[in-house]
Parts: sequence; structure tokens; C-alpha cells
Amino acid sequence: MLTWMQHHKKYLVVTIWISVIAFVGAGFVGWGAYDFNLNRNSSVAVVGDEKITFSEFNTRYNQIYNYYNQISNNTLNEQKAKELQIDLIVLNSLIEDKLLLSFAKDIGLNVSNNEIIQELIKTRFFQDNQGDFNKTFYYNILKQNNLTPKEYEQSIYNELLIDKLNGIFNLSNQTEELKMLSSSFFMQDLLNIEVINYDKNKIDIDEKEVEKLWQETKENYKTEKIYEVSLYYIKPDTKQYSDEELYNFYNDKNNKFKYKDVNGRLLDFNSSKEKVIKDYRLNELKEIANKKFLDLKSGKISFQKDINITKDDVKYPIERLTKTTKNEILRPFEFEEGFMIIRLNKVDPIRLKTFEEAKNDVLEQYLNQESRKKIEEIAQSKIGNFKGINIGFVSRDSSRDSQKLGENILNDTEFNYFLMNVFNSDQNSSYVVLNDTKAVIYKINKQELFNEAKFKEYKNVLEQNLKTLKSSELKKELVEQLKKEYPIKIYYKGN
Repeated sequence: MLTWMQHHKKYLVVTIWISVIAFVGAGFVGWGAYDFNLNRNSSVAVVGDEKITFSEFNTRYNQIYNYYNQISNNTLNEQKAKELQIDLIVLNSLIEDKLLLSFAKDIGLNVSNNEIIQELIKTRFFQDNQGDFNKTFYYNILKQNNLTPKEYEQSIYNELLIDKLNGIFNLSNQTEELKMLSSSFFMQDLLNIEVINYDKNKIDIDEKEVEKLWQETKENYKTEKIYEVSLYYIKPDTKQYSDEELYNFYNDKNNKFKYKDVNGRLLDFNSSKEKVIKDYRLNELKEIANKKFLDLKSGKISFQKDINITKDDVKYPIERLTKTTKNEILRPFEFEEGFMIIRLNKVDPIRLKTFEEAKNDVLEQYLNQESRKKIEEIAQSKIGNFKGINIGFVSRDSSRDSQKLGENILNDTEFNYFLMNVFNSDQNSSYVVLNDTKAVIYKINKQELFNEAKFKEYKNVLEQNLKTLKSSELKKELVEQLKKEYPIKIYYKGN
């Protein structure tokens, strides 16, 4: 997933709703505020007369970090964030915003106080159970997120102003433009295809070539870093608690805003009772865990078991272990309804595998490469003289016809991948390699560029796509021009 994100990060930012509203209630990145490394005290950058403040940078950083973390199944950490250069994505997006803000102000656009108030009133995070704006919620939630009302309301002003400017880019669509876009999506090809399969077992293995491949690619074959650790687990108790104890815990000032539904509204005691019991039990168990921690440090008790863990063992605090010294004991952390204490005994560093250690993996790579060569040779030799089967007219979004193509010939995933490659190619007759043992040869017998039925079916979608495309291109060109009009001073130095 992270590799995909790396290649597509400039497009991902466009898909993120980076308003402050979307962020309130979500919380900041778990590892703390970003380290700015700035050479100015007042701002990260200045665009024209508009400053990019520390607060804006940190808020936007957390929004984008949380988005990336979500689409990578919560596997993102600080190191991976640096590799993806999220800080530079943030900086560039803020610079673009400030350019547009400067331009909007210069052409006379403005946002009234009443418009800001209306935006605050309809923000669900600030509403009580009846859906009414609640000032207490408003101030408390901003405080939890280290924002002042002035900062937050300024961000609302900026967002609304940019929204007004975006209205300028909403150009009407012409019918011919829509038809051209429709053709690019829904053109149809009349295809003949033949599926080729190749058996890897036919390949004669050349041991010298396998070892040569290892020599060329041995940097790809490394052992994992292994943490040899000792564990002590404190199980949760089964004690029953009175409603009075639980309610007092629920109503404590430190817990009062913890219990919310999926829409961000506060839950009453009865609705959140199950979570309150779990939190209260952990709170009681924490004192016991701290005593066990001291007993382990002093040698009064022994650890329960020794294990080896790697970066893939995500339930353990790998990030903390990377900063831990030999024989250091980590403080208790929540683990499977209870608490865990870990001592780091030894770190086995990453090293290159020997040929014998890597042989099975290298052999697999060798067989894959040889098989792909063979299947491409076969496909290339058949392009000019195959008949295949006629699968009729297909377009980019066609589904596999099980009557013409059974699951045993091509499954749905393979068929969709095949079509994508056919419609991205400019060849009338060619082949698509599906994997190391399978390819499809095809020949286009006839083309139909415009599909009236598809045009009618997807006209609303095409309208929206074309508007978005035109708007994006206009905004891109405007931003490039604004970079020449407004001076940009960047004080942020990165890592």
C-alpha cells in the first residue's frame, strides 16, 4: 500500500477533505506534534501577505497523516511519513491555499461574520444530542485540539473564501465535450482472444544462473531485525463494579468527552457503559501493573516467557523498542484487555542472507523470470496467425460473459486487468501478460467510438467528471501564474 501511495501522493492530496472541520474530534497523531526545524519564529512560510503559521502546518499535517494512516490500515509511522514526504505535501497544499486566498481578496471576494456563524452552527461536533450548537462543546473540543477560537474561525473564513473562488472555475459543459469524454471511457472493441498458459515445471533449472541472480539481487534478500525480549502479562480481573463507581469515573473531567458515537455526539452513561467498564478496569489494573514493573526491575519476580518479535508483530510496541537499550525494561502498556511489560534482551540486526538462506526465494524469482520470458516468446510468435474466440464488443467497464469465457479460462479479475491494458494500448493486435504463467493474445476486428446507451446512462457522471477536470486544470494554471505574482518565502527546512 505504501508503495502505491508513494507513486500517487500528489493525487491523494486532492481527495482529502482538508478543512479543519473534518479534523476536529479526530485527535492528533499519536507520536506528538511535528518538529518544524524552522529558522524563523513567526511562521513556516509567507505567501504575499499571508502567513502559514505553526498551528496551520501542524493541523494540516495531522489531517493528511491521519488520512494516509487510514488508507494504509493504520500501519503508518513517523519513518514512513518521512519517506512519503508528507511534510512537503502539507507545505505545498498550504502555499496553494494562500495563493488562492491572496487572489480572492485582491478581486474583492469576502466572507461575512454571519457566514462563519452559520458554518459553526451546522458543524455536528459542536452540537448537543438535540442538534443545537453548544458553546461548551465548542470551546472544549478546540482546547483538546490545541486550537484557539480565533485560529479556528480564521480557518473557517479561509475555507469559505476559497469555496467562493472555486465557484469561478465551474464552467458549463458543451455536448461535444461530453461526447468526446464518453468516447474515451466507453469506446467498444470487437475482440478475438486466445489464452496461453505455461507450466513452470517445464523449465530446466540452471544452478549457476540461480546463483548469478542471487549475486545480482542479493540486496533484496535480507534477514529481518529481530528483538529478543522477555514478557510479563498482567491479566484483567473479573471484579464487578458498582454503577456509582462507574458513573463517577464516566463523569470525571478527564473522561467526560471520551465517549462519543460515530457522529461525534457525546453518549450518555448507559449507552457507553460497556466501554466505561473496560476503561475503569484498565485504570484499576494500571496500579498493579506499575507495582509489577518495579518488582521486575528490582528482581523480586521473574519474567514469564521469552520470545522473538519482528516489525510485523504489530501488537507489540516496535517503535519504542527501536529506541530501547539492551536489558531496558519498558513501562507497562495496554495489551489484550490487560497490561504487558517487556524487557529487551538483544537485537539481532538486519543482514544479507547467504545464498543457502535465500536460495528458495531466489529460485522462485528465477522461475518467475524464466516463465515470463517463455510466455512472452509464445505470445509474440502467435500474434500474427491466431484465430482465437470472438468475445463480441467490449468496453472498459464490460463484465466477463461467463457463456463465452468460463471462470476456468479467465476469472473476473484477470478479465478486468486484460481490458484495462487493451484500452490503454494503441496496438490493434498484441498480448497482455496476466502473470508469470498466463497471457492473453488479442486482435481488434472493429471499433465503435461512441456508445449512445452508455452516454445516456452515465451522462450525469460524465458532467461531473468533466466539470472537475476543467476546474482542476484552470486552478492549476491559475496557481502557476499566481506563483509569479505573489512572493513566496519558505522558512521550513524539513528533516
